[in-house]
Amino acid sequence: MRPRTTTLVYQTAARAWLTLAGASLLLPASVRLGIWLPLHLALAGAVSVAIAGAMQNFTVALTATGSPPERWTWAQFATMNVGAALIAFGRPLALPAMVAVGGTSFVVGAVILLGVIWRAGRRSLLDRHRLPVRMYGFAVSCIIVGGTFGALMGAETIHNGTVYVALLHAHMTINVLGWVSVTIVATLVTLLPTTFRIKMPAWHGAITAGLLGAGAVMLALGLAFDVTAIIATGGLLELSGALGAAWMVSKVIRAPRRWPIPIAAKHLLAGFAWFVVGSVALAISAWRGVAGFDAFFLDFLTIFVGGWVIQVLLGAWSFLLPMARPGHPDEHRAGLIAIEFASPVQLIMLNVGIALIALRAAGWVSAAIGSTGSNLALLGAGIALAKAWTFPALAAAGLSDRRGERVWGRPEHPGKNGADG
Repeated sequence: MRPRTTTLVYQTAARAWLTLAGASLLLPASVRLGIWLPLHLALAGAVSVAIAGAMQNFTVALTATGSPPERWTWAQFATMNVGAALIAFGRPLALPAMVAVGGTSFVVGAVILLGVIWRAGRRSLLDRHRLPVRMYGFAVSCIIVGGTFGALMGAETIHNGTVYVALLHAHMTINVLGWVSVTIVATLVTLLPTTFRIKMPAWHGAITAGLLGAGAVMLALGLAFDVTAIIATGGLLELSGALGAAWMVSKVIRAPRRWPIPIAAKHLLAGFAWFVVGSVALAISAWRGVAGFDAFFLDFLTIFVGGWVIQVLLGAWSFLLPMARPGHPDEHRAGLIAIEFASPVQLIMLNVGIALIALRAAGWVSAAIGSTGSNLALLGAGIALAKAWTFPALAAAGLSDRRGERVWGRPEHPGKNGADG
């Protein structure tokens, strides 16, 4: 499967999953099991499927190898999506057998993805980018472990309440901090400079990668076995890794550039800022062990899932989707310009909303303010998601503004962008 086709297939499915996650919030809390269903649809559906598709493309580019066999790609896509769907139906319907089958299917999809990464690494023609590829391999290993934990819990094979809670803690931390966060940091090494339209700065990130990986693993182990010293150490390692990644991000920000920063890069930067803030708060809460993590749990979800993961996904789509469409470069530029429309509004609404939700989760503001934050964050994310779906039509209609043209430049051949029919 060609990279452009992989992007179309995987990112279309991921956008559908995120749309369903937003729509599921309209269901009664008893049906969606509180925040479980929206969270599952967003993480297991939208984020995991988007990562699986993008990871294959980035790995091919970083290793200068050919695309994986098409049957591998389709098998990976099918097993991961079918698995996420079966879990989404099985748990609200109280069908543990369906959840078990879904969890198994999802893990099989992750194993196939690990095979794709391993194959590319073995055939790599480049030594320069081995670190991001190894980080991808570690991240996929995390989702295999985390997915297995989730399948065991959902299949109701764990009857001891203490063991169940321990697995839940490990499942959440290894998935969010290992699978998703390590993947994002590995991708930002190349994606962030690309959105800035600058050369990738020199950065030796092996220590940072090691700290992030060790932090995720130690947090999961410490929470699983209720060992405060291990939890605290994991929190410090995670924070150290986040600060190491911040050094790379700061080099990108300080590099000379010719163009204004696009909305894609602004979402990536805002998401990364939340990652650092969350890592600081997590390191502090980890000193109190399991009790500290439980007290921080709602903020963990708000900051790491909403502020970091979902925001980075929306930012990546704002750049990758227009660039992946077939056509003349002016058509790509027209799509990028269309996505810039109203971008300051979505950026402010999303991040102010996340901040208010986090303050409410910490108990520092009233429920009314927290509700306002939820509405702002959903509206900001909704604007970005709507443009991720409709930017081809918006570009064809000639949607533009001065800011978008300052960021991306005016199309050199207006007839190519579809604006004149």
